[in-house]
Amino acid sequence: MKSIIKKIFLLIILNLNCFLLAQDKFKVGLLIVATGRYINFVPGLIDSANKHFLKDHKVTYFVFTDDTSFMYTDSVNIYQEKLTWPFATMMRLETYYKNRTYFNDMDYVFALDADMLFVDDVGNEILSERVATLHPGFYLKKDLPYERNIISKACVSQKEDNYYFAGGFFGGIKQEFINLVKTNSENIQDDLKRGYIAEWHDESHNNRYFIDNPPTKILLPSYCYPEDAALPHLYDSYKNILNMPRKLIALAKKHSEYQLPNKK
Repeated sequence: MKSIIKKIFLLIILNLNCFLLAQDKFKVGLLIVATGRYINFVPGLIDSANKHFLKDHKVTYFVFTDDTSFMYTDSVNIYQEKLTWPFATMMRLETYYKNRTYFNDMDYVFALDADMLFVDDVGNEILSERVATLHPGFYLKKDLPYERNIISKACVSQKEDNYYFAGGFFGGIKQEFINLVKTNSENIQDDLKRGYIAEWHDESHNNRYFIDNPPTKILLPSYCYPEDAALPHLYDSYKNILNMPRKLIALAKKHSEYQLPNKK
């Protein structure tokens, strides 16, 4: 009898929390690094977010770009020098941390790749302290691509294997997000001082962080779904996610067309 009462009590608390969350209107920052040609993805991404992303809340788009002429809706544009590969992606975390004062008024902060589109509603289900998205290419697989070199601050031992998360979409409450980008940017710099770059760059460091600081919300690959996942030659890579609903897709493209040298 006591166990039944306890379950009922927990259910009431859970429903009450969901109700309160639904009633609150939060300020949410969505961070997009788009230097070089990647700026061309941003209008479509913002349009899709306006349609689908946390529609019951106040969303501010923070666009980090070297295109000083870029103007779109009410985005907050922050100058970011264009870096060469792999620094263009790996140093995003440091960029977020250096510009953290821009997010002072935010309740939640999320970061995502520029070459993505929201294709279905993304709501309160993502609001939590630390939010990570399961990698679509390694969902339900055993051989996970953690950084294994002990020289790196991102190193994960075989005994620590857990979930493997994508770098394309993550976030949480503001302070937890800042804690993540601070820790990881410092660890990346430490690796660089020793002449080392983790195999999967910022994603490797995020995975190390989430082992030490487990996510309070784990999202399915629906929130980082490859646009071309259903192509026959990619079946083995994505067969475990093909029946999942798509919420946020990673657009298919030739990366070599976008990874260009710095402007002279």
